[in-house]
Amino acid sequence: MQVKQSISVLTGIIGAILGVAGLFVFLVWGEPAWAYTTLLLLAVAHLSVFLVTHFEMLKDFSARRSTKFGANSVLMVAIFVAILTILNFILWRHDARLDFSGTGAFSLSPQTVNVLKNLKKEVKVSGFFQERSNVKGAAKDLFENYRHQTEKIKYEIIDPDKKPTLAKQYGITDYDTVVLESGGQSTTVRTITEEAVTSALIRISRDAKKSFYFIEGHGEHSIDDADRQGYSYLKETLEKQGFAVKKLLLLSEKKIPDDADVVVLGGPQRPLTDEGRAALEAYLTGGGQLFVLLDPLVKTDLEGFLSKWGVRVENDLIVDPTSGLGGAVPIVNPGTYPPHEITRGFNLATFYPISRSVASEPREETFRFEPFLQTGPNSWLTKRVEGDVTIDPSRDKKGPITFGAVVSYQDAGPKGPEASPADRPKKMRLVFIGDADFATNSVVRSAGNGDLFQNVISWLANEGDLISIRPQEAATSTLLLTSQQTKMTFYTSVLLLPTVIFVVGLSIWRRRRRL
Repeated sequence: MQVKQSISVLTGIIGAILGVAGLFVFLVWGEPAWAYTTLLLLAVAHLSVFLVTHFEMLKDFSARRSTKFGANSVLMVAIFVAILTILNFILWRHDARLDFSGTGAFSLSPQTVNVLKNLKKEVKVSGFFQERSNVKGAAKDLFENYRHQTEKIKYEIIDPDKKPTLAKQYGITDYDTVVLESGGQSTTVRTITEEAVTSALIRISRDAKKSFYFIEGHGEHSIDDADRQGYSYLKETLEKQGFAVKKLLLLSEKKIPDDADVVVLGGPQRPLTDEGRAALEAYLTGGGQLFVLLDPLVKTDLEGFLSKWGVRVENDLIVDPTSGLGGAVPIVNPGTYPPHEITRGFNLATFYPISRSVASEPREETFRFEPFLQTGPNSWLTKRVEGDVTIDPSRDKKGPITFGAVVSYQDAGPKGPEASPADRPKKMRLVFIGDADFATNSVVRSAGNGDLFQNVISWLANEGDLISIRPQEAATSTLLLTSQQTKMTFYTSVLLLPTVIFVVGLSIWRRRRRL
């Protein structure tokens, strides 16, 4: 008993010393967090042992010496309060958030997390909301999620009715408005959503806007076209992220502008002129970033141009009999994307209305050919594209079929200002996808089509913080099923389960009837 009591007292003393040491480290240095957290956790462990062992001894002790019971009770309560205080302090310094919703509705998207982790300057967020605003609570939760990811976010909720001078200073004329400030720049957000706030963060943290040029004049999908076949939604989305999106009439310009960070050739329907192909050739030779989307069954005379840069395209068509959207619409499901930075962490399905294949073209130069889009093993590649398309196993190629790839130089060479003119071509990057319709207004918001297009653009522009999943709205979420999955769902839910329920019910009824 005496030994046990001595050990109990020693454990309590050590716990008290560890608690004081942890508090001292926090108050004097504050960092690193793991140091004072470890000391305080050890203090909790020792004090807990002391509390349990001393409580057992106290029961025996108090039966004989009731006069000291009150003093020991006070000591026990004090130890218990100390343990709760230390645990509360640790939780305050190391807050954790768990999202148990099935869609992750209360979590930030990976894109936003990447943007926050890469912030180099402090950002002040000022939200102007009335006291009884319907969106004030949701906005505060959103800002708290941002602050939880980085200490560079500082936010304040302001009632413009109580502080009209401050509201006038910021030029606030409407309620439910947010102002973001960083490094002398500011931007205003009136739609309080994660997408809008993250886009504003990107705009004010970027030193200069990058320019994306979409070539037009040969039947390409236009960024000004708001109809089903246009690219206007892409333009709107990219501009929200702080990019300058422009169209390039190559027939009249004759060259790629010097400020072009990425050039997009989105589904030409007519052949490019010799001058147009020469302009693209010069752009890539100068180390440009080109994104080519080329539909099948279209004559563009780009085969020779692409061949020079290690890309081989032929007049073929991908057929996937198992696709739930039709045999000519291949689907790429999550987990089947070839490994690449563009599709890293990408867990959305994408689909491609009428696609063609792409392959590596051996050249004297050392090109790196990296697939990032492939069809499933049940797909086929056929060169018989006239009339009714039928699969002939003796003639056609079995999947997987590559229809999206990146081509760059094997040796990227020096980058930045120190790169010599001879090294500039080695900075070239060319992305090819054998379908341009997947990014049109009619389908770009379905599944992950728009996200994949933006990932390609972000990767070409060396904007690594944007290569991720954009927040998906539940209203536009799409479930893509193969034909086998559709049949299985039908037979299981419509035939099998009702039949089983009917048989079980009938057997129970007959059994009760006999009783």
